[in-house]
Order: sequence, then C-alpha cells, then structure tokens
Amino acid sequence: MIIRTIDQGWGQEWPLKQFEKELLDQYLAPVSRDASRTVVINSIWYTDQLHAQTLNELRQLDFDRIVLLATLDCAIPHPDWFAEFDCEVLAVGYYPGANYLDFWALVVDRFFAMPDYAINDPTMIDTAYMCLNRKPHWHRRQVYQQLKDADLLDHGIVSMGGDDEYPPQRILLLDDGQTDIAPNPGPGQHGIANDIASLGHRKNWQRHLLNVVTETVWDVDHHHFVSEKIFKPMLGQRPFIVYDPTGATAWLKHRGFETYYQDFSDIADFDIAPAGQQVQFLTNLCAQPNSYWLSKYVALQDKILYNKNRFGEYVTEQQVKIKQGIQCQT
Repeated sequence: MIIRTIDQGWGQEWPLKQFEKELLDQYLAPVSRDASRTVVINSIWYTDQLHAQTLNELRQLDFDRIVLLATLDCAIPHPDWFAEFDCEVLAVGYYPGANYLDFWALVVDRFFAMPDYAINDPTMIDTAYMCLNRKPHWHRRQVYQQLKDADLLDHGIVSMGGDDEYPPQRILLLDDGQTDIAPNPGPGQHGIANDIASLGHRKNWQRHLLNVVTETVWDVDHHHFVSEKIFKPMLGQRPFIVYDPTGATAWLKHRGFETYYQDFSDIADFDIAPAGQQVQFLTNLCAQPNSYWLSKYVALQDKILYNKNRFGEYVTEQQVKIKQGIQCQT
C-alpha cells in the first residue's frame, strides 16, 4: 500500500496533472494493493531543499519501498540518493530500466488536436526550416545565436522566448493560442503561448521543409527524456533533426523511429547529427532552391509516413505497459 506521496508540483486543477494521476493510479496498482509500505516521490520541481525535507521525513517513517516518478518532467532524484534506507527503490517514467514509461507520447495521443487542413502538400513549402523555442534553456539560446550569427534567422521560421534574465528575442506574428492543460499557458511567462497540443499556426507548419527540434533537455540519449516537441514533426509529417549532442539518434532508433541524418548527403558531405554540425547543414539547406525542398519532401514520403505510423504503435506499447503495471524487484 502507498502510505505517503510527496509531490510539490502542479495542482490537480490542471488536466495534464489529472491525466498523470489517471495513468499512475493504474500503473502503480500493484504496489497500492500489496502489503508493502510504499512511499511515492514525484520528481517534478524537485529541488535540493525539497530533497533535504524528504530525507528528514523518510527518516521518521516506517516503510519498505520507494517509488520515484518522472513523468511530467525529466528525472531529478536518482535512486542512489536514497541508499541510506537500504530498501527497494523503483524508478518509473523517464528513468532507464524495466519501468521506463514515455508519458509525453501518451499526452500527445490524448490531447493533441490534429489539423483539419492539408499538412503534406509539397507545393505549400517555401521555407527551408522551422525552429520554435519558448523557454530559453541554454541550448536553445545557443542555437538561436548560432542561427543569428550565420544570418539564417530570416531564412527560416524561428522563435525564441525569454524571461527576466533573457528577454524574448523573436516572437512570430503568426502563432496560435495557448493550450490550457498545464501551468503558465499564456504568453506572459516567456512571451510565447504554451502550445503543447497542436502543430501551431497552419501557415508556419505548411511552409517549412525541415523541423529543427530543440528538446527540453540537452542530450536526450543521456537523460532519456522527451516532451511533445519530438513527436510533433512525426504527426505533422515533416522530416526533422534534433539539436542535441548526438541528434538523439540512440533514443530514436531504440524506439523504432527513423532518422533523417543520412538523407541530405547530397548537400552535406559530413555527419549532420551532432549539434555542432547542424547550423552548417542548415546553411547549405537554405542555399538550395525551392525546387530542392519540394523534391526532397516528396522523396522522403515513405520515411515520413513510417514515423507517423510508428508513433501510433509506440503509443500502444506505452498503453500496454500501463495495463501491466509496475515491475517490482521483490
């Protein structure tokens, strides 16, 4: 049974938090029903101060097991942080291992609103790439500056939000409204609305060939975390690259998705997967005529449709895991 849940994150008034509870109630059912005394710790907004408070509380509790959750955000507390308690520690969500669960794939499946307009018409493409950035994480600021230094901002559809320390840099005139399923949905926080559950403005999506994904974390292969951003070009039927040390190659291939890093060798005789090579690749891409972008999109149709269909299969695999329930060691 679960004797304590430590969760200092979002309130239950948010639909995304309610969805998390719906899934976890089912997934954690085995430890909810057994005779164990289990403490559940949600890692969202997990700070050093909260960790110290958590350790103090655990030292006063009589328990048999700890379950760490990383669903709405990347994993913060590591199982080793609780070694002093000499108990079973299970890590659920965006932790490697038997209880890896891709929560954001399920979020996209539940909440994503597919457009009612044509998204795969190559005649609409007149722009080489799109790279959208809301929260100004350091690696997003880095790629924005690299694109600016290479004089590529006006050759693509690019946004860059900000905060008190880093003011918004580039706000698109054409943008869609917010998605009220999570905190801070409007443009007040970063200058750009938090559009989790759609492709965004139709013209922006229809016009570009290549989607440049800047994920929440730097180094997806290391952190094992992705958000809705990596799945948008799959559903939106666009080739994509991930601005990342390895282009998130291992993460994508391990889950059965195709990458596009080998599909532009006709204009780039180097590996375009590493982030350090991507702006040079985009320079080459932007230098191509519009006819090249159209023909490349047509040539990649089989792979594009494969990734879209593979996303549906991947969601089903996550749903099966939810039904099977948490895998315990004891």
